[in-house]
Amino acid sequence: MYAAVEQGPVLCSDSNILCLSWKGRVPKSEKEKPVCRRRYYEEGWLATGNGRGVVGVTFTSSHCRRDRNTPQRINFNLRGHNSEVVLVRWNEPYQKLATCDADGGIFVWIQYEGRWSVELVNDRGAQVSDFTWSHDGTQALISYRDGFVLVGSVSGQRHWSSEINLESQITCGIWTPDDQQVLFGTADGQVIVMDCHGRMLAHVLLHEADGILSMSWNYPAFLVEDSSESDTDSDDYSPPQGRPLLCGGRRVAGG
Repeated sequence: MYAAVEQGPVLCSDSNILCLSWKGRVPKSEKEKPVCRRRYYEEGWLATGNGRGVVGVTFTSSHCRRDRNTPQRINFNLRGHNSEVVLVRWNEPYQKLATCDADGGIFVWIQYEGRWSVELVNDRGAQVSDFTWSHDGTQALISYRDGFVLVGSVSGQRHWSSEINLESQITCGIWTPDDQQVLFGTADGQVIVMDCHGRMLAHVLLHEADGILSMSWNYPAFLVEDSSESDTDSDDYSPPQGRPLLCGGRRVAGG
């Protein structure tokens, strides 16, 4: 996938953009089927969060073909946050969008009949350090700066929560590719591993001098194929085993 930036007045904004998240154009009916690579990477929705508490959702394409159908409305401004939006996270399998503000407010948005509305609201009054959907989209992992972590369902039900008592802050959290474990990174270079029920499995110091800022797996949300057709009957898909990518203040380590 390539990104091209053109200089021009269209790039101007009346507020700082603080976060971005991309969702490929994937129909809801294809959550478990291979997806056309061309459609997935050439068309989709870009979510942005800005310093004025507004979430932007814009249909984006990287081609110039006029024969492609586009949505009737291609730009939305979602309002509801009372402070700057610091995290936006797409749930591609369920076509939902989670947004977090600087005060700890979490909104889950859903589109219905061409309009976006708030489906769920969560507010502990504590700052959120990270929000991550599971790979299958059925669960959400929320990490807070005060050490509180929570796993809930896509419909808003709490599965489990825990207080992780550390001298350092939790900076990020991710799911393993099979969605059976969660990993947390800390500001002092530690990685904490818990199972899907909240039991502690491991506590490892990776970078004593550098904090871990973010973590990610090289695991695709969908099986993407080089096919000219978007519909495929292949159900014989075995998910590949991903490798972790840990991003620290100065170093990057791959498992």
